Amino acid sequence: MKKSVGLQTLLFPMPALLVGTYSEGDVGSAMTAGWASVCCAEPPCLGVAVRQVRKTHENIVRTGSFTLNIPSCDLAEAVDYLGLASFHSVPDKLARAGLHVERAARVNAPLIIECPVSLECKLVAHLDLGCHTWFVGELMDTHVEETLLSETGKIDVGRLDPLCYAMSAKDYRHLGKVVGPAYSMGKAKDKGK
Repeated sequence: MKKSVGLQTLLFPMPALLVGTYSEGDVGSAMTAGWASVCCAEPPCLGVAVRQVRKTHENIVRTGSFTLNIPSCDLAEAVDYLGLASFHSVPDKLARAGLHVERAARVNAPLIIECPVSLECKLVAHLDLGCHTWFVGELMDTHVEETLLSETGKIDVGRLDPLCYAMSAKDYRHLGKVVGPAYSMGKAKDKGK
């Protein structure tokens, strides 16, 4: 029997992403975000929720762009730091975290060099939802470390070892083991018809 535990946003796993933006004077900045998702296939779009008091919020509105950078588990300490430190009080927080940026090719936002996957997004919509704004960005380009690509050019998630956030436990996790092949293991349910 299920028990009500009140209002809790329990979606598992949550990504631990770094949202890259430029502040005034092209100063690279990044914040940690867990509330993000693919939200459209054609055109490919990604969404991320950002608190309205964050410098990242101001930067996305001003520049019309952002990057979503997927860190591997070995970057957990830096990712956590970027979620704790505010650009308003620590403008060099990327350097303090030991991270570096390079300019994205298609949008006015930085790529985090140490993150093995970076997604360039052009702002196409936003929705104010209370203390957060949901920003929707059309995917303009994807950058992946070559060592993560299989022989067929697909990303090997096992090699990536993406950092995940468990909100209810307040800790970071590895992605779990493979359960089975998507779009095929469910076909066994049709065999009995």
